[in-house]
Amino acid sequence: PSPPQPFFFPVGVAAMVSNPELRGDDQELQQLLEDEQLGAALRRSYVPHWLHLGWISSTAGAAVKGIPIPQSFKNSEEKIFQLKDGGTVSLDWWQQQRSDRPVVLVLPGMANSSRSIYIRYTMARLDEAGFQAVAMNYRAVEHLEITSPHLGCADTWKDLPEVLDVIEEACPKQPIFAMGFSMGGTILTKYLGEQGEHCRIRAAVAVSCPLAYPAHQAELEKRKVLSFLMAQPLKLWLFKKRAQIAKLWPHCEMSQVMSSGSLLTVAGYFLEHQGYHTVSDYFLQNDPEPVLHKITCPTLILGAKDDPLMMPVPRPTIARNKRLLLVETEDGGHMGWAGKGALGPQIFGASWADGLAARFLTFHAKRPLAATISVPPPDTSLASA
Repeated sequence: PSPPQPFFFPVGVAAMVSNPELRGDDQELQQLLEDEQLGAALRRSYVPHWLHLGWISSTAGAAVKGIPIPQSFKNSEEKIFQLKDGGTVSLDWWQQQRSDRPVVLVLPGMANSSRSIYIRYTMARLDEAGFQAVAMNYRAVEHLEITSPHLGCADTWKDLPEVLDVIEEACPKQPIFAMGFSMGGTILTKYLGEQGEHCRIRAAVAVSCPLAYPAHQAELEKRKVLSFLMAQPLKLWLFKKRAQIAKLWPHCEMSQVMSSGSLLTVAGYFLEHQGYHTVSDYFLQNDPEPVLHKITCPTLILGAKDDPLMMPVPRPTIARNKRLLLVETEDGGHMGWAGKGALGPQIFGASWADGLAARFLTFHAKRPLAATISVPPPDTSLASA
């Protein structure tokens, strides 16, 4: 059937309306399309919001939604705990911790937290779909103290086993799903690939995340203005933590960090204290692409073709694993998709990605576990070729 047409939207936006492009195993994709709710969402045209003027405006809107809400507005229950190496993280449970629902672990993007506006929208949408949403706050983000030499970055995938232990203890017998945004999606896919068949995630969604990390580094080196803009929230985060950083790394010159003009330069100042010899070493060691063929749980990868922070997308590598489904829109920028409102596409509220993710995870929550893992093994010979 042809996709439903939107009732009203401005002429300028009408030219940008298109169906998402789906890439995945034919058998699996057919089962997803046959589901009433998920199939309709996958077929539906994506309509940008009325302020959309290309990836810059969409990404700017997403950046605004990355701003943290005041603590007094936070409708959730946060539990802070220490990892085995002394690092401090937290789990922020939507509304309150409960053990009678399937759990979705939400992983925010770089320099974001459970208090970021877009994470609140996502958690509310997952709650509406019948899940217990819980967002992880990485080491040293926002309000968390620095209690170990390690800061929250793309190697947080190494912390996930301990985090999942805490979730399993809090919600015994409940299946665990996961959803990651930007760097959070990179963390999630790296974890899924490294764990392989031992992964404890039933199904996952990775949103606007770079999956070819060394090539992503090269892309950032070419895009000077973008790298400069991305450095600003990271510099703000480090500046807020300057007193703690001074005690931890007394030789770190904060004035040099603040005057840096690119994301990679800023990262270089603290990555050397994280055990990485170079910035390139960091991108290489945390690259998901070499382990994408090892992912065994159904994973939805959402992206926009005009998102420079997701480039380059390793489509051939993704295609070699039948458990991965890549869904791309023509427009949307970096996490800048519009949501559905009463008067048409809207900037604020749950986004197109939130809605599709909730339906995908609901589909697999209803599906018997045996059916979820019955897809034939990925072709590892192609992946290593």
